Amino acid sequence: MDFAERIKDKVLTKTEKIIADYILDNINTICFSPIKDVAMACGVSDTSVIRFLRELGYEGYTDFKKSLNEKLLEHYNANLSPMQKFNQSKARIDTGSIANEVFYNSITNLSTALTNLDEKLLQEIADCLIKSRKKYIAAFRGTSCCADYFWRKAIYFLPGLILCDKAESETLEKLVEIDKDDCLMLFSFPRYSEICKIILELAQKRGAKIILFTDRITSPLAPFADYLVPVNVTGFSFTNSYVVPLCYAEALAVIISKKLENCTEERLDLLEEYIYKANLY
Repeated sequence: MDFAERIKDKVLTKTEKIIADYILDNINTICFSPIKDVAMACGVSDTSVIRFLRELGYEGYTDFKKSLNEKLLEHYNANLSPMQKFNQSKARIDTGSIANEVFYNSITNLSTALTNLDEKLLQEIADCLIKSRKKYIAAFRGTSCCADYFWRKAIYFLPGLILCDKAESETLEKLVEIDKDDCLMLFSFPRYSEICKIILELAQKRGAKIILFTDRITSPLAPFADYLVPVNVTGFSFTNSYVVPLCYAEALAVIISKKLENCTEERLDLLEEYIYKANLY
Protein backbone atom coordinates (compact mmCIF):
# COMPACT_ATOMS: atom_id res chain seq x y z
CA MET A 1 0.00 0.00 0.00
CA ASP A 2 1.51 3.34 -1.03
CA PHE A 3 1.39 6.67 0.80
CA ALA A 4 -1.64 8.03 -1.09
CA GLU A 5 -3.67 4.91 -0.30
CA ARG A 6 -2.78 5.10 3.40
CA ILE A 7 -4.10 8.64 3.81
CA LYS A 8 -7.09 8.29 1.47
CA ASP A 9 -9.71 7.58 4.16
CA LYS A 10 -7.87 9.07 7.13
CA VAL A 11 -9.12 12.21 8.92
CA LEU A 12 -6.02 14.40 9.18
CA THR A 13 -5.20 17.02 11.77
CA LYS A 14 -3.98 20.42 10.59
CA THR A 15 -0.33 19.42 11.15
CA GLU A 16 -0.80 16.03 9.48
CA LYS A 17 -2.39 17.69 6.44
CA ILE A 18 0.58 20.05 6.08
CA ILE A 19 2.98 17.08 6.16
CA ALA A 20 0.82 14.98 3.82
CA ASP A 21 0.47 17.82 1.28
CA TYR A 22 4.22 18.41 1.29
CA ILE A 23 4.95 14.72 0.73
CA LEU A 24 2.41 14.46 -2.11
CA ASP A 25 3.76 17.62 -3.75
CA ASN A 26 7.31 16.25 -3.61
CA ILE A 27 6.61 12.54 -3.96
CA ASN A 28 9.26 12.00 -6.67
CA THR A 29 12.11 13.73 -4.80
CA ILE A 30 11.39 13.43 -1.08
CA CYS A 31 13.23 10.10 -0.85
CA PHE A 32 16.45 12.12 -1.31
CA SER A 33 15.64 14.53 1.54
CA PRO A 34 16.75 14.07 5.17
CA ILE A 35 13.97 14.25 7.72
CA LYS A 36 15.17 17.59 9.12
CA ASP A 37 14.66 19.21 5.70
CA VAL A 38 11.14 17.82 5.45
CA ALA A 39 10.30 18.99 8.97
CA MET A 40 11.74 22.46 8.30
CA ALA A 41 9.83 22.81 5.03
CA CYS A 42 6.59 21.87 6.81
CA GLY A 43 7.29 24.10 9.80
CA VAL A 44 7.02 21.19 12.25
CA SER A 45 9.35 19.09 14.36
CA ASP A 46 11.12 15.89 13.29
CA THR A 47 9.02 14.09 15.90
CA SER A 48 5.78 15.26 14.29
CA VAL A 49 6.81 13.81 10.93
CA ILE A 50 7.86 10.49 12.48
CA ARG A 51 4.67 10.25 14.58
CA PHE A 52 2.51 10.86 11.52
CA LEU A 53 4.33 8.24 9.45
CA ARG A 54 4.03 5.68 12.26
CA GLU A 55 0.28 6.31 12.47
CA LEU A 56 0.15 5.39 8.78
CA GLY A 57 1.88 2.08 9.47
CA TYR A 58 5.50 2.91 8.66
CA GLU A 59 8.18 2.01 11.21
CA GLY A 60 9.72 5.44 10.78
CA TYR A 61 11.15 7.82 8.19
CA THR A 62 13.70 5.29 6.89
CA ASP A 63 10.98 2.68 6.33
CA PHE A 64 8.83 5.31 4.59
CA LYS A 65 11.67 6.23 2.18
CA LYS A 66 12.39 2.56 1.47
CA SER A 67 8.73 1.94 0.61
CA LEU A 68 8.66 5.05 -1.57
CA ASN A 69 11.81 3.98 -3.44
CA GLU A 70 10.26 0.58 -4.18
CA LYS A 71 7.08 2.16 -5.54
CA LEU A 72 9.03 4.59 -7.72
CA LEU A 73 11.10 1.73 -9.10
CA GLU A 74 7.94 -0.27 -9.87
CA HIS A 75 6.43 2.71 -11.67
CA TYR A 76 9.64 3.32 -13.62
CA ASN A 77 9.91 -0.30 -14.73
CA ALA A 78 6.21 -0.52 -15.59
CA ASN A 79 6.40 2.42 -17.98
CA LEU A 80 9.56 1.45 -19.83
CA SER A 81 9.27 0.82 -23.54
CA PRO A 82 9.89 -2.76 -24.76
CA MET A 83 13.35 -1.74 -26.01
CA GLN A 84 14.23 -0.13 -22.66
CA LYS A 85 13.07 -3.25 -20.83
CA PHE A 86 15.12 -5.42 -23.17
CA ASN A 87 18.29 -3.36 -22.69
CA GLN A 88 17.77 -3.35 -18.93
CA SER A 89 17.25 -7.09 -18.67
CA LYS A 90 19.67 -8.53 -21.26
CA ALA A 91 22.66 -8.31 -18.90
CA ARG A 92 21.01 -10.66 -16.40
CA ILE A 93 19.68 -13.14 -18.98
CA ASP A 94 21.62 -16.38 -19.06
CA THR A 95 20.94 -18.03 -22.42
CA GLY A 96 21.14 -21.42 -20.75
CA SER A 97 18.28 -20.73 -18.34
CA ILE A 98 15.89 -18.41 -20.17
CA ALA A 99 12.99 -20.88 -20.26
CA ASN A 100 13.49 -21.66 -16.58
CA GLU A 101 13.45 -17.96 -15.67
CA VAL A 102 10.33 -17.27 -17.75
CA PHE A 103 8.48 -20.16 -16.14
CA TYR A 104 9.65 -19.10 -12.68
CA ASN A 105 8.49 -15.53 -13.31
CA SER A 106 5.05 -16.78 -14.36
CA ILE A 107 4.79 -19.02 -11.30
CA THR A 108 5.72 -16.09 -9.06
CA ASN A 109 3.06 -13.90 -10.66
CA LEU A 110 0.47 -16.65 -10.32
CA SER A 111 1.41 -17.28 -6.70
CA THR A 112 0.95 -13.59 -5.87
CA ALA A 113 -2.38 -13.52 -7.70
CA LEU A 114 -3.59 -16.61 -5.86
CA THR A 115 -2.68 -15.08 -2.51
CA ASN A 116 -4.73 -11.97 -3.32
CA LEU A 117 -7.56 -13.74 -5.17
CA ASP A 118 -10.98 -12.24 -4.45
CA GLU A 119 -13.47 -14.95 -5.36
CA LYS A 120 -16.43 -12.82 -4.28
CA LEU A 121 -15.39 -10.05 -6.65
CA LEU A 122 -15.17 -12.49 -9.57
CA GLN A 123 -18.66 -13.79 -8.75
CA GLU A 124 -19.96 -10.19 -8.82
CA ILE A 125 -18.23 -9.55 -12.15
CA ALA A 126 -19.76 -12.73 -13.58
CA ASP A 127 -23.23 -11.60 -12.46
CA CYS A 128 -22.65 -8.17 -14.03
CA LEU A 129 -21.71 -9.75 -17.36
CA ILE A 130 -24.69 -12.10 -17.29
CA LYS A 131 -27.19 -9.34 -16.46
CA SER A 132 -25.85 -6.83 -19.00
CA ARG A 133 -27.63 -6.61 -22.35
CA LYS A 134 -24.43 -6.08 -24.35
CA LYS A 135 -20.99 -6.95 -23.01
CA TYR A 136 -18.12 -5.07 -24.66
CA ILE A 137 -14.84 -6.95 -24.12
CA ALA A 138 -11.88 -4.67 -24.87
CA ALA A 139 -8.09 -4.80 -24.96
CA PHE A 140 -5.51 -3.48 -27.42
CA ARG A 141 -2.15 -4.34 -28.97
CA GLY A 142 -0.25 -6.94 -26.92
CA THR A 143 -2.98 -7.08 -24.30
CA SER A 144 -5.65 -7.98 -26.88
CA CYS A 145 -4.92 -11.68 -26.30
CA CYS A 146 -6.71 -11.38 -22.93
CA ALA A 147 -9.95 -10.05 -24.41
CA ASP A 148 -9.81 -12.46 -27.34
CA TYR A 149 -9.29 -15.45 -25.03
CA PHE A 150 -12.27 -14.59 -22.83
CA TRP A 151 -14.47 -13.82 -25.82
CA ARG A 152 -13.65 -17.13 -27.53
CA LYS A 153 -14.41 -19.11 -24.34
CA ALA A 154 -17.57 -17.26 -23.31
CA ILE A 155 -19.21 -16.87 -26.73
CA TYR A 156 -20.54 -20.44 -26.48
CA PHE A 157 -22.83 -19.67 -23.57
CA LEU A 158 -22.96 -15.88 -23.07
CA PRO A 159 -25.01 -13.92 -25.62
CA GLY A 160 -24.42 -10.25 -26.39
CA LEU A 161 -20.60 -10.37 -26.40
CA ILE A 162 -18.85 -7.75 -28.55
CA LEU A 163 -15.07 -7.98 -29.00
CA CYS A 164 -13.20 -4.65 -29.25
CA ASP A 165 -9.53 -5.38 -29.91
CA LYS A 166 -8.51 -2.75 -32.47
CA ALA A 167 -7.14 0.62 -31.34
CA GLU A 168 -8.90 2.50 -34.11
CA SER A 169 -12.23 4.10 -35.01
CA GLU A 170 -13.89 0.69 -35.37
CA THR A 171 -13.90 0.31 -31.58
CA LEU A 172 -15.46 3.73 -31.07
CA GLU A 173 -18.09 2.90 -33.69
CA LYS A 174 -18.99 -0.24 -31.74
CA LEU A 175 -19.06 1.51 -28.36
CA VAL A 176 -20.93 4.67 -29.32
CA GLU A 177 -24.28 3.02 -28.50
CA ILE A 178 -23.25 1.61 -25.11
CA ASP A 179 -25.76 2.48 -22.38
CA LYS A 180 -26.82 1.81 -18.78
CA ASP A 181 -28.00 -1.72 -19.58
CA ASP A 182 -24.56 -2.68 -20.92
CA CYS A 183 -21.09 -3.22 -19.48
CA LEU A 184 -17.52 -2.70 -20.64
CA MET A 185 -14.80 -5.14 -19.56
CA LEU A 186 -11.35 -3.71 -20.29
CA PHE A 187 -7.87 -5.21 -19.91
CA SER A 188 -5.25 -2.44 -19.83
CA PHE A 189 -1.67 -2.38 -18.54
CA PRO A 190 1.32 0.01 -18.86
CA ARG A 191 1.94 1.65 -21.15
CA TYR A 192 -1.80 2.48 -21.22
CA SER A 193 -3.16 3.24 -24.70
CA GLU A 194 -4.93 6.60 -24.90
CA ILE A 195 -7.98 4.91 -26.41
CA CYS A 196 -8.51 3.10 -23.10
CA LYS A 197 -9.23 6.34 -21.28
CA ILE A 198 -11.47 7.52 -24.11
CA ILE A 199 -13.69 4.43 -24.08
CA LEU A 200 -13.82 4.43 -20.28
CA GLU A 201 -15.01 8.04 -20.33
CA LEU A 202 -17.61 7.13 -22.94
CA ALA A 203 -18.87 4.11 -21.00
CA GLN A 204 -19.01 6.05 -17.75
CA LYS A 205 -20.85 8.97 -19.35
CA ARG A 206 -23.43 6.57 -20.83
CA GLY A 207 -24.00 4.88 -17.45
CA ALA A 208 -22.59 1.45 -18.33
CA LYS A 209 -20.95 -0.74 -15.71
CA ILE A 210 -17.16 -0.89 -16.02
CA ILE A 211 -15.02 -3.94 -15.24
CA LEU A 212 -11.30 -3.16 -15.28
CA PHE A 213 -8.30 -5.49 -15.18
CA THR A 214 -5.20 -3.34 -14.73
CA ASP A 215 -1.81 -3.45 -13.02
CA ARG A 216 -2.59 -1.73 -9.70
CA ILE A 217 -5.26 0.12 -7.74
CA THR A 218 -3.37 3.38 -8.34
CA SER A 219 -3.59 3.01 -12.13
CA PRO A 220 -4.79 6.24 -13.76
CA LEU A 221 -7.68 4.19 -15.18
CA ALA A 222 -8.80 2.82 -11.79
CA PRO A 223 -11.19 5.69 -10.88
CA PHE A 224 -13.46 4.69 -13.79
CA ALA A 225 -14.00 1.14 -12.53
CA ASP A 226 -17.10 -0.26 -10.86
CA TYR A 227 -15.23 -3.56 -10.52
CA LEU A 228 -11.44 -3.29 -10.26
CA VAL A 229 -9.07 -6.27 -10.46
CA PRO A 230 -5.35 -5.49 -9.95
CA VAL A 231 -3.24 -7.94 -11.98
CA ASN A 232 0.54 -8.46 -11.97
CA VAL A 233 1.90 -8.58 -15.53
CA THR A 234 5.60 -8.19 -14.70
CA GLY A 235 7.59 -9.97 -17.39
CA PHE A 236 11.04 -11.52 -17.20
CA SER A 237 12.43 -9.50 -20.09
CA PHE A 238 11.13 -6.92 -22.54
CA THR A 239 7.43 -7.80 -22.59
CA ASN A 240 4.55 -8.01 -20.13
CA SER A 241 3.54 -11.48 -18.98
CA TYR A 242 -0.16 -12.16 -19.56
CA VAL A 243 -0.32 -15.51 -17.77
CA VAL A 244 -2.26 -14.09 -14.80
CA PRO A 245 -4.88 -12.07 -16.72
CA LEU A 246 -5.44 -15.07 -18.99
CA CYS A 247 -6.07 -17.19 -15.87
CA TYR A 248 -8.54 -14.58 -14.66
CA ALA A 249 -10.27 -14.67 -18.05
CA GLU A 250 -10.50 -18.46 -17.93
CA ALA A 251 -11.74 -18.50 -14.33
CA LEU A 252 -14.38 -15.91 -15.16
CA ALA A 253 -15.55 -17.89 -18.19
CA VAL A 254 -15.88 -21.06 -16.09
CA ILE A 255 -17.78 -19.22 -13.33
CA ILE A 256 -20.24 -17.83 -15.88
CA SER A 257 -20.69 -21.22 -17.59
CA LYS A 258 -21.52 -22.75 -14.21
CA LYS A 259 -24.08 -20.06 -13.45
CA LEU A 260 -25.71 -20.56 -16.87
CA GLU A 261 -25.41 -24.33 -17.16
CA ASN A 262 -29.19 -24.87 -17.02
CA CYS A 263 -30.08 -22.41 -19.79
CA THR A 264 -27.36 -22.73 -22.45
CA GLU A 265 -27.84 -26.28 -23.74
CA GLU A 266 -29.95 -25.20 -26.74
CA ARG A 267 -27.42 -22.48 -27.67
CA LEU A 268 -24.51 -24.91 -27.44
CA ASP A 269 -26.30 -27.54 -29.51
CA LEU A 270 -27.07 -25.00 -32.25
CA LEU A 271 -23.50 -23.69 -32.31
CA GLU A 272 -22.09 -27.19 -32.39
CA GLU A 273 -24.34 -28.14 -35.32
CA TYR A 274 -23.05 -25.30 -37.51
CA ILE A 275 -19.44 -25.56 -36.34
CA TYR A 276 -19.54 -29.23 -37.33
CA LYS A 277 -20.98 -28.40 -40.75
CA ALA A 278 -18.23 -25.85 -41.39
CA ASN A 279 -15.44 -28.08 -40.05
CA LEU A 280 -14.39 -25.32 -37.65
CA TYR A 281 -12.78 -27.25 -34.82
